Amino acid sequence: MDLVERYIAAVKRELPANKRDDIARELEANIMDKVEALEAEHGTLNDQQLSELLLNMGHPRSVAREFCPPMPLVSARLMPIYLNTLYMVLGILFVISSLEVATRWLSGTDMSLLLYMKALASEFLNASYFAFTWVTIGFIVMTRDRKERNKDDDILCAWSPEKLPTAIDGWQHIRLQDIFTDLATLLFLALVIWYPILRPSPGIESLFNQEVWTVLLWFTPVIAIGVASSLWQLRTRLWTKQLLIINIGVSSAFVGMSLWLMFNAPILRINEATWQGAISVANIERSVFVVIVFVAVIALYEIIRDLRRLLKLR
Repeated sequence: MDLVERYIAAVKRELPANKRDDIARELEANIMDKVEALEAEHGTLNDQQLSELLLNMGHPRSVAREFCPPMPLVSARLMPIYLNTLYMVLGILFVISSLEVATRWLSGTDMSLLLYMKALASEFLNASYFAFTWVTIGFIVMTRDRKERNKDDDILCAWSPEKLPTAIDGWQHIRLQDIFTDLATLLFLALVIWYPILRPSPGIESLFNQEVWTVLLWFTPVIAIGVASSLWQLRTRLWTKQLLIINIGVSSAFVGMSLWLMFNAPILRINEATWQGAISVANIERSVFVVIVFVAVIALYEIIRDLRRLLKLR
């Protein structure tokens, strides 16, 4: 049985020290049961037959992983939230980097388009390395938090069919992707509006003209309500009557703001000398107008969709 002892020793080397002896005894019992079953059919096994048995059981490293699977950096339970958080943070950082480089360009810095793209990539990558590291470390800590793991186990053990939500239709379930997309969009808008105030420095001004910027600042509470609603959705993950009413209200406010912006051109504060020869100011305004129309259409669609869902719930 020298092959069996060597096999068990190889498996033990791949196991944590505190579990080696218990798993080794269990593995040895499993192997001996198989050996006895084969000997009952074919008599005493030779080394060749014993080697074939161990080969069929698998590589020692694979067997060790079956008994004691390695803990991932981020658990499967947290992985969807981790990915969405990472995408949202990177998206916001890209907006910040774009605003910083664009304001330097618009303030009169001598910068060609190629240098602009290089500066944007440099700003974004430098911020992304830092964000990726700390977001990942945060989720690694949560994965290894024993209190959180025990809490999840208690929840899984304490469930009952009576406590399941009443939602039956598929549309009542809110996808994480939708929640984080809304969060990223709302935070993007808030950042664009408040950037000159949050990052005051010489030469940095709002991208909007003064009247439009003032109205957008007063519109910020609507954005805050939308963010709070998204966080509430993240907690419940189900459409309720209250959430639908809030969503209809926020979407209606966005439709109203979009219509106001359409009839109050020009929207942006543009230095024509800075853009001369690069792109037409009229084209910029036209592009902004198209974006506003698109936002209005999406918001109007959500109003109609949520009204229909509200009728279904009633």
